[in-house]
Amino acid sequence: MKKDFYIFRHGQTDYNVEKRVQSFLDIPLNNVGIEQAQALAKNLTSVKFDCIYSSTLSRALETAKIVVGKQPIKIINDPGLRERNLGVLCGKIMNLTDAPADTPVDLTKEKVDMPAALLFNDDYAPENGESDNEFIKRVCDTMIKIAKNTDAKTVGIATHGGVIGALVRHFTDLNFSGMPNAEYIKMQWDGKSFKLPEIPHWLLKTNQVTV
Repeated sequence: MKKDFYIFRHGQTDYNVEKRVQSFLDIPLNNVGIEQAQALAKNLTSVKFDCIYSSTLSRALETAKIVVGKQPIKIINDPGLRERNLGVLCGKIMNLTDAPADTPVDLTKEKVDMPAALLFNDDYAPENGESDNEFIKRVCDTMIKIAKNTDAKTVGIATHGGVIGALVRHFTDLNFSGMPNAEYIKMQWDGKSFKLPEIPHWLLKTNQVTV
C-alpha cells in the first residue's frame, strides 16, 4: 500500500540564528520560529493527516503541535527522528576550515575551527556522538519502521534538517546542502522504499542542471 509522508523541518530557534550546533540539545522555537510553524500549518491545510510522528526534541514537537492545531490528530513521539548526535560539539559555533582532517581541534573554545575534511568524513563520530553513517542508518531504519508499522495513508513527520538531508541522500541521487526552517518534503512509501515524486522548490535550487 502506498503511503504519503510529509516530512517537515522545525521552525527557527535562537541557536539557528547564532549558527550554533543544536544536535541533541533541546532548544525551543523562538518567536520567528512560531510564526514560521504557523505559516507551515497554513501551507499544509489541504493535507489530511492520519497521524504525525515527531522527534522528541521540543523544537520539532512544538512545530508538530502548531501544524495539528485543533485537529484531532495524534502526535507520536519517536526518538529515532532526532537530529544527528554531535556529542561534544553541541552548543559550539563551528568555523569550517580547509585544514587536513588530522589537524587538532580545540574544543575548549566556544568557536571551534573544524576541518571540513574531518566533519564530513562519513565515519567520523565526535566524542559521545554518532558518525554520519550511524546517523543515516538510524534515520532510515526509523522511517522504514514507521512506514511498515503504521496503517495511516497520510503521515506527517516533524523533524530536523539533518534528518531530511539523510533521507534525501539515501533514497535519491539529489544534492542536499540544507533547507530553510519550517519547509517540507513529500516522499512516498511504495512498500519497499521511499520515492520523491516531486522535487520541492527549496531543493530544486541546489539541483538545477546547467549547460
